[in-house]
Amino acid sequence: MFATVLIAAVIAGFVILVVLALVLPYFVRRSIHILLTRPMSDTLAELYVSMRSTPPIDFLYSSLRANSGKVVIRPMGSARPVHGFDDLAFVPAQLARRPVLESEPVDLSVTLGRRAKKPLTIAMPLYISGMAYGLALTKEARLALAKGSGLSRIPLNSGQGPFLPEERQLASHYVLQFGRWTWNRDPEILRQADMIEVQVGQGAMPGNAVIATPDEVSDDIKRMMHLKPGEAPIIHADLFLDDPKHPRVLADVVAYLRSVTDGVPIALKMGAGDDLERDLDVALDAKVDVIVIDGTEGATGNAPITLSDHFGIPSLMALARAVRHLEVTHTRDDVDLLVSGGFREPGDFLKAYAMGANAVGLGTIAMFAIAHYQITTAVPFYPPTDLVFYRARPKLPLDPEKGAQGLHNFLESCRQEMEISLRTMGHTRITDLSRRDLSALDPVVAKITGCHYAGYPPETRKRLEILGGTRRGENKTAHAPRLG
Repeated sequence: MFATVLIAAVIAGFVILVVLALVLPYFVRRSIHILLTRPMSDTLAELYVSMRSTPPIDFLYSSLRANSGKVVIRPMGSARPVHGFDDLAFVPAQLARRPVLESEPVDLSVTLGRRAKKPLTIAMPLYISGMAYGLALTKEARLALAKGSGLSRIPLNSGQGPFLPEERQLASHYVLQFGRWTWNRDPEILRQADMIEVQVGQGAMPGNAVIATPDEVSDDIKRMMHLKPGEAPIIHADLFLDDPKHPRVLADVVAYLRSVTDGVPIALKMGAGDDLERDLDVALDAKVDVIVIDGTEGATGNAPITLSDHFGIPSLMALARAVRHLEVTHTRDDVDLLVSGGFREPGDFLKAYAMGANAVGLGTIAMFAIAHYQITTAVPFYPPTDLVFYRARPKLPLDPEKGAQGLHNFLESCRQEMEISLRTMGHTRITDLSRRDLSALDPVVAKITGCHYAGYPPETRKRLEILGGTRRGENKTAHAPRLG
């Protein structure tokens, strides 16, 4: 029986090959003739041209809008920024500067809120950004982030969700967000934080209101938020203390938080925009201890695409402008500066620190790290984010212990690479890192960041600036600087 079936299959395959050999050339010639002679609108060539002018992702967005008539929400950050940290490179120490021996220990620890009564010292210049329980992530994901960050001795940010006592116990350093919502305002909750972060905006959602429908969160979470069963969780557009209808200025909010906490640093988080310097001045006048800037690459689980892609400025530009403003106004020592939005790997963490950031926030990449051991549970039929997103359907189980180990391993790998990188630049402490350790691979980025452009030696640039440079066609050979 098997032999008969095998012979029949071979004969059928041979017949198909013969038919294809005879028919396929005709169809190919016919298709090419149609393509080259008929109007483009009558052929598949129009699809190719349309995809060139309208990328597939924009076609997807338009289809979703056409289908629902509602705001399209994208859970990840923007990929639109033109200039990023890839346009910077570190300067290795080899001969003119000597590297540090591999046996030398490296100190990655930093202190945040140095001017506060209880400054926060952490093991390395990283923290887990706010990703809210219930509004973004599941309880299991939050506990994995808490334990993983605790093992690595870096802060965990609560995000905008309700306070979870379990994650406070697992986290070694806990940052509680306070802002434009009615929950988490009990002084007993506020006093459990190692730092309070006043949130007025973020990269993907700068300063706008977010109104969830009542059925988007469970009754348990509503109770934690002190909401009625049919009441919708609302993140209001502006800061307030007692009544959302009566906004309060930042200085009032900071003063209140100082009155109910015992000297922990008070931070401000905002999305970066072109009013950045004026926003910084308001924060400085309010006497915050830490300023957190989120570039447009920053992600959230609730961002309308227009807000994510078309508002604000990228992390690189925002950090460079913030540092410059603090230096010009002689306030650099008054506050610590944190940056988040689009950070994925150790090289970029160190570049941000070298430019002037005191620490870097990790969001999306930390979320993928806790899902690492369990991604095969989701793929290929569901995205890995379904393991951690609160609104995922169906809900895929996440093991918090495995998630915590994945995050801790990721952070440990980053720690080792940052230590190697610092030794390669001739440093044993991260606090020795500065813009002198960076060069820009693009002249525009050099101008933005104040880093030396790698296209010519630093000495040549200085001499050219003294001479005023040369114009094409002018003979200034006698005065031109010698290279080498």
